[in-house]
Amino acid sequence: MIKVAIIGAGSVVFSKNLTGDILSYPEFKNATIAYMDIDRERLTVAAALCRKVAKSLGAKPKIIATMNRREALAGADFVINMVQIGGFDSTLVDFEIPRKYGLNFTIADTTGPGGLFRALRTYPLLTGLCRDMTAVCPQAWLLNYSNPMSENMQTISRTSGIKSVGLCHSVQGTFLQLMQYLGESPDATEFICAGINHMAFYLKLAKKGVDLYPRLFAAMNKPAIYNTNKVRFELMRRLGYYVTESSEHSAEYSSLFIPHGAELMRRYDVPIDEYLRRCDGIVSEFESMRKFARSNKPIEIHRSHEYGSTIIHSIVTGKPSVVYGNMPNRGAIANLPGTAIAEVPILVDRNGCQPTLVGELPPQLIGYIQPHVTQHELFIRAAMEGRRDHVYQACIFDPLTAATMPADKIVEMCDELIAGHGRLLPKLDTKRTLVPTSGKRFRPPTAKQLRASWNTAQKNKTEAYIKDWWLLGPFKSKQTGKINLAFAPVDESKLLAAQRKPTGKWVRATADARGMVNLDVALGQVEWAIAYGYTEIASVHARECELRCGSDDGIKIWLNGKLVHTHEVGRSYAPDSDRASIRLEAGINRLVVKVDNYVGGWGFGVAIPKANF
Repeated sequence: MIKVAIIGAGSVVFSKNLTGDILSYPEFKNATIAYMDIDRERLTVAAALCRKVAKSLGAKPKIIATMNRREALAGADFVINMVQIGGFDSTLVDFEIPRKYGLNFTIADTTGPGGLFRALRTYPLLTGLCRDMTAVCPQAWLLNYSNPMSENMQTISRTSGIKSVGLCHSVQGTFLQLMQYLGESPDATEFICAGINHMAFYLKLAKKGVDLYPRLFAAMNKPAIYNTNKVRFELMRRLGYYVTESSEHSAEYSSLFIPHGAELMRRYDVPIDEYLRRCDGIVSEFESMRKFARSNKPIEIHRSHEYGSTIIHSIVTGKPSVVYGNMPNRGAIANLPGTAIAEVPILVDRNGCQPTLVGELPPQLIGYIQPHVTQHELFIRAAMEGRRDHVYQACIFDPLTAATMPADKIVEMCDELIAGHGRLLPKLDTKRTLVPTSGKRFRPPTAKQLRASWNTAQKNKTEAYIKDWWLLGPFKSKQTGKINLAFAPVDESKLLAAQRKPTGKWVRATADARGMVNLDVALGQVEWAIAYGYTEIASVHARECELRCGSDDGIKIWLNGKLVHTHEVGRSYAPDSDRASIRLEAGINRLVVKVDNYVGGWGFGVAIPKANF
């Protein structure tokens, strides 16, 4: 029976989902699954959740929970890596130091300074993991889920002989979303996608030989569709092809959005600091999972769309499958370097993972991708050769960074980032070159300083957000895979006509530090559903003001029974994503919010400014 080692199992929700996927195969009901993490509490919660998964599926795996990596790896057939080095403190360094130089990010985990320095601090972990695998499980396949995908796969492929593939869910997840836009069944259509991770493009979308792109371009003209992915649709409008990664990711991969000011970013719903807010949300999510793991409540199992278990099944049983993965290019994409990490269709069977030949990408797509491929190459050379100058050059070739500051400031920022991350990085001054440093010395910021800066920024941004709410729901859609704000499971006319809190099974909830009412925590993790929120706002006098809000996903708002804002959109929560002009009456004002959820987490937040008198 197979053994699977999950490294970084403290990502408890991901561990739970992957375990459920693996154990859902009859062949693997008695598999050995070893969970490894350096955080004892998270490791304990992960193992407890996975025992719940096994019980629900009627499986009897051997479960090992250990903080010893070699113990977890010993004799493994498959190793799944999902480690993030440095946690929230290192992520703050990635955001806060560039912010001093005028450079802002949405996610910062793939490319540019954020992706580069995340890759550099992951390099020692991955090289050590590969050495351990070579010693105790040399024939195992390493399935990497850790970002930045391309740079991490460079580390694995260039420093070891370990068999490996990098996995992401953006290709298959986005394809399902595109089919929803077109009203087509995914099983009745076909596609080909290729590029690099987070920057792969759908080269073909077809049904029975008929090109679906004209219909997608037509669908883009519908606000309800366009508003769900403004950045990606704008890129498709200009490049002719749709990209795999979300709008919040894609906004920072080029110079077309963030450098052009707040007004344009509002137009395209670009959520600056989105990843930091997600990190705050992950803390709440873990607390929820910790309580659930200790309870006697059974767990619901839903097969995810991650490719990991499919790969394991195909390699073990020989039953072939086709997945999308990240491996060294070696000619799969004819006009990318052979050493680049390409994301292409991969055939999987007993022989392992074999990339298929795609051919040439259109030149405009190569133009979009190539600066990032150059960054990946400079990263791996910087790490392997100990060259600080390649760190500078990688950032100089980043489109967003280069559009924001001149070269001397880029070098200075890199020197400060190197000091900020300190011992987490590989040695970067092993090989001296004629390329000069900034000549400045920097003292690393403390975690306390970084957190204080972030907390102050968040407090200032969310101080007007309403804290106290009543919630009603969740109400699941009658049709799985389809939801919108038109779905009305209650008599909304009665709800809106109520002079105080409407009748029904309402529950209390409080917004978090981001101003967000986390509906995962308050109402449960429910997909394809809607919920209502109700609150009251007292105003000393009648006044006109601007309502601000954020939501995950779509949101509809009524004030005193009148619709004041609606936005059908698939997105993550960010404060101030939307704005609407409203008029408050003197006395008590009744606010009703309706939120829908596609997949993943959900929530909302609403801000009403204080009276200025």
